[in-house]
Amino acid sequence: MSQDKPTTDVPQGETQGHRTRQDADYWERVTGTVEDHGHSLKHVLSLWPSYVRRQHLTRFLAHYELFKMALDLPGCFVEIGVYRGSSFLTWHKLMETFCATDRRRKVFGFDHFQGLTDFNAKDGAMDPRDGKMPGGFETSDVRGEILELIDVHNQDNLIPGVARSHLVEGDVKESLPRFLEENPGLRISLLHLDADLYEPTRAALEHLFPLVVNGGVVVFDEYGLIPWQGESAAADEYFDRIGYKPKWRRFAWSTQPQGYFIKD
Repeated sequence: MSQDKPTTDVPQGETQGHRTRQDADYWERVTGTVEDHGHSLKHVLSLWPSYVRRQHLTRFLAHYELFKMALDLPGCFVEIGVYRGSSFLTWHKLMETFCATDRRRKVFGFDHFQGLTDFNAKDGAMDPRDGKMPGGFETSDVRGEILELIDVHNQDNLIPGVARSHLVEGDVKESLPRFLEENPGLRISLLHLDADLYEPTRAALEHLFPLVVNGGVVVFDEYGLIPWQGESAAADEYFDRIGYKPKWRRFAWSTQPQGYFIKD
């Protein structure tokens, strides 16, 4: 491995379980255990239940529950806001596990790696404590890593060389219309919206919600969270405009995602 590649960890404020002394103690002890025993990354990932923290496990389990709701439906998975690929590659792994021979069922992700850029008055005040600021959650410095991980996963498919996951780069207000023009047959069984802000969320709904099949799962990572009022406003305004009333749900045992519903 090249020594000049960045070794940037995810910023502490951008994930769960980093804000208290207990959180810090957990990571210090686990890191110390791995280092003291000379464990390799392969060892840690192969035995990941021994090392993963419960807060991160609940998010994975929530995604699994959502996946099961969409498993028997026609259509692909679409994620808006890939960030570092955790959810995106979870969908990939689950689809490759449960639909391994269905090569036409894909996972499409949309991101521009620039973080939060398209603020609207409806997004409300900035809040740097939650990363709510221009450039918050930017991943341009690890773009190569994300693309490499997607390629690694696609090469590890049951049928290597047939890509399961595709990342579409660019501003969704521009990339989505272009993508849909090139792929008019797209139908969606699970739509995951994690753009945080009003403008990209509204654009995604305008273009993609009509393509979600009846019974499809629509997921919002920040719906109803006070710092992310723009995402909620975009959803409420769009559904009011089309006369649709989502029956909102959430998992009481997981903080992510904050809301989802089944399209009827």
